[in-house]
Amino acid sequence: MKILDITKLYNTFQNDVGNFLDASIDQNIITLFSESFKKTANGAPLVARRSDLKEQLFTIRQQAGKWIIDVKEILEFTDPHRCLNRYHLKSANIGTFDVVAMVRMNSIGLIEEIDEVYYQIPQS
Repeated sequence: MKILDITKLYNTFQNDVGNFLDASIDQNIITLFSESFKKTANGAPLVARRSDLKEQLFTIRQQAGKWIIDVKEILEFTDPHRCLNRYHLKSANIGTFDVVAMVRMNSIGLIEEIDEVYYQIPQS
């Protein structure tokens, strides 16, 4: 799988989690993420391995409420295993964020690492 394809699947997964989070996300996590998956947000570690991801998503979903992902751009790098993923996360409880994420996949096409930076968009 190519990095742009897996990133599009990741965006769909995030949108699905925001709309109807339930226990059935386990299979999607296994399909998209490597066992050694790591995730950071604004420089802080959020997930140290794939098995931590579900709990992190449930926690943020409770805080943020429902959300939608509005993809702005996905840009390829010369490295075929990395790309930039920019989107707006619009949440019910904590507002809207412009998110810039570096996505890296491993050699077998699973997401290995996501490094996100969140910028809150002021409410008008």
